[in-house]
Amino acid sequence: MATETLTIERGGRGLISLLQRAVALQDRAMARFSTVSDAAVDVFVTTPFAVIASRRVAGSCSRGGAAVLVSDLLADATDTTMTAAAMDAGWGMGALPPTTGFELLDEIPADVVQRLSDQGRALARQFSGPLGPPQSLMDQAVITVNDDTEIPMRLVFTLTALGLIPGMDAPAAIPRHLRVSRNSRWVRVDAPFGSAYHSSGINLLTL
Repeated sequence: MATETLTIERGGRGLISLLQRAVALQDRAMARFSTVSDAAVDVFVTTPFAVIASRRVAGSCSRGGAAVLVSDLLADATDTTMTAAAMDAGWGMGALPPTTGFELLDEIPADVVQRLSDQGRALARQFSGPLGPPQSLMDQAVITVNDDTEIPMRLVFTLTALGLIPGMDAPAAIPRHLRVSRNSRWVRVDAPFGSAYHSSGINLLTL
């Protein structure tokens, strides 16, 4: 079985934080590398919310498109190097979102998203069953941008659960707003500590 390597020049600590949160949400969380340039890599992770998230690091990877288990990637991780066995067949979230073509629609305050997440968690605790929160809650549009682009609760949960939004104790220099962009069926929310992507109209798990 081939071994995939991620070599990091800058951003390793933040990536490790994202990976740790991803595996805490989902034991078999997967990561996938996407080469941005000769000097940058986007690392995507799966979530139980049918949303994927990413964080960009300065560095290089052994192969763009490679997928690995997050737990394997963390096993011997350092701030500069991560290795894991290739498991491309384990990536069940379909194609990655496009790297270009996203149109910026609006900016929203981070505290609005945090409040919505808090309200959503309260409802989830009240109405969750054996299979977790009801799909109606996860699919509920909680923010609408430009009258036609909806941000569902599952996307809000991803942003907060993975720590992509800065907390109250974050340095003042870190932005307190999120950028919403769209490319066809893909909605992307860029936060200070990473991005989250949701594919509207198509269940990624069936691709």
